[in-house]
Amino acid sequence: MNAGQDDGTHAGPPALDRRRTWQIVTLLAVAVSLHVVPQLLRDVIDPALSMVALMFIDAVAFAAFMRSGGTLRAAGAIAVMFAVVYISRRQNVAALPSIALNTLLAAVFAFTLRRGRVPLIQQIAIWAMAPEPVSPEFARYLRRLTLAWMIFFALMSLTCAALALFAPFAWWSLFANVLSWPIIFAFFCGEYVVRRIWFRDLPNHTPLQTIGSALAFPGEALRRAFERR
Repeated sequence: MNAGQDDGTHAGPPALDRRRTWQIVTLLAVAVSLHVVPQLLRDVIDPALSMVALMFIDAVAFAAFMRSGGTLRAAGAIAVMFAVVYISRRQNVAALPSIALNTLLAAVFAFTLRRGRVPLIQQIAIWAMAPEPVSPEFARYLRRLTLAWMIFFALMSLTCAALALFAPFAWWSLFANVLSWPIIFAFFCGEYVVRRIWFRDLPNHTPLQTIGSALAFPGEALRRAFERR
């Protein structure tokens, strides 16, 4: 996801600020705990149960801290999933959120590629570069990049599903809770390398700068969505 101009005059944030950096660090710490802690406790409690329990605790804590009704409802859904895992004794049920999330992200990118709509990454670029316009060449590149991200998340969803169905639970947990984040960052870095080698005329912002714009763009919408009514 790329956005911004070289002169730094655009209105959107060109890089990660300290608050977003800590959010990412916290997210990574939670992700690692969701894999490591269940494996450490596997002789005491089913790893799927301990992992879903951690997810529930995280959701409740976030809901209390943010006063978020939406997150509290998500915690309720996680509690239901905990009950299903406990009753059915099927660990792979715990993989459903990761499959659903990646599928949803792929669908969002795909929806914005429909005729008459603005591709999602182009929307981010328009917002971050304002008031500077997005050139036609850049718009074509951003459309292809939106398609690439759609395929990426579709493959992530298929991988999560395949690991949940055919591999040990620990393999799925390692991929979904730990490795998926470095893989996403590697995709940002790969896009930057491609842009600097084959599309030198396009803006040359770094992966951290584009991540900053990508995180900031939906922030207000997410705040409204999760705001307690």
